[in-house]
Amino acid sequence: MILKQIAQMIVENTTEIIGYPISITDEKGYIIGATDPNRLGSFHQASLDVLKKKQIVCYEMTEIKTLKNVLPGVATPIMFNHEAIGVLGIIGNPADVKKYAQIVKSHVEMMCQEFFKQEVNVLESQKIDTLIHHLINSQNTEDHNRIIRYGKILGYDLNVKRACLLIDIDMLSLNLSNQQADQPDELALQRLQKDLIDNLKYYFIDNKQDIISLLTLDQFIIFKTINSTETADMFLKKIKHKLQRLNQYLEVTYHSNAAISIGNVKSGVDGIRESYLDALKALSAGTKTDIYPRIYHYNDWNIALELLSKGLAPYIKDRLTENYHDFIYHDNFDTLSSTFMTYCKCNMNLSETARSLFLHRNSLVYRLEKIGDLTSLNLSNFEHCLLLYFAIKIHSEGINTQSLDSHRKIK
Repeated sequence: MILKQIAQMIVENTTEIIGYPISITDEKGYIIGATDPNRLGSFHQASLDVLKKKQIVCYEMTEIKTLKNVLPGVATPIMFNHEAIGVLGIIGNPADVKKYAQIVKSHVEMMCQEFFKQEVNVLESQKIDTLIHHLINSQNTEDHNRIIRYGKILGYDLNVKRACLLIDIDMLSLNLSNQQADQPDELALQRLQKDLIDNLKYYFIDNKQDIISLLTLDQFIIFKTINSTETADMFLKKIKHKLQRLNQYLEVTYHSNAAISIGNVKSGVDGIRESYLDALKALSAGTKTDIYPRIYHYNDWNIALELLSKGLAPYIKDRLTENYHDFIYHDNFDTLSSTFMTYCKCNMNLSETARSLFLHRNSLVYRLEKIGDLTSLNLSNFEHCLLLYFAIKIHSEGINTQSLDSHRKIK
């Protein structure tokens, strides 16, 4: 029952405002909210009369002498969806408290409506969360028909083409408003997540077949519907614009911003899961690049290179680390490796690399020759550069993994 869940909260808040004791009874006449906690749970016969009449009733001091558990004041029915679900009582001289009856009654009824909407939204959200859980975790083809039927019940055609979007927001860096910061951590987090979901819906959801949910504490998932007339470039341009608007809001409101990864366009239960896995890989790889804005598409070549280095067989990784041991563990490795990676980004063009690093051309040539001596590689050869590129990537990933493990142990 809606009223029972919020009755005491309404009583406590409203009593402070109007300065008079309040009671609320349910549809059976039992007190479920009261300024005086000793009255909670007691039977209030007079409430049944108010529910029957469906109008305000005043109780003068002379009248209550013959009534059990009744105090002087006014009582009015609480209406929800055109039905009386309880009674609001304001205790005091009827002439003094009657003026508050309609205002407080409207306030209580409004809170019941609001609470009901919240309950419905939570239930709807839980249904969508369940659908997404099945979509991204189910590997059993025997479950597909069941998932498709469940999607139809919620109004989603899972055979429509979609791309998975993972939106990553660093919750720890968010600057909460004073109102949220003064609230308990759990309540503040719930309000924050609701605000973020509402804004993600505003900026990204424009089709009733789009599916959105909170995935983790700081990650949101959207299965975005792709229009049949929409090209890949048009879709990416649209997502880039939407992310820009979202980040403007996050920057102003929370002094934070978001990153987004995009999986391939797929359909069906298997396809949706594959798009999610693509987006997950793209997000992991994208965070290791300097791509800006932080939109990581699975098919982007920069992302593909990151994924390729991560996907090399352990045997290959070990060979590359062993072959270039002297270079990797050289005292000037950081400077030399940074120079080499810039050289790769500049398409192995000496002049462009020197300008990018603010180096004299001769100084750049000296560094590259030093790298060549340590690795026995010809850095004017693309294949040789590719081998060293992956060796540096593998080494950097190892350092990052060790750093993360150490951080986790400290925590």
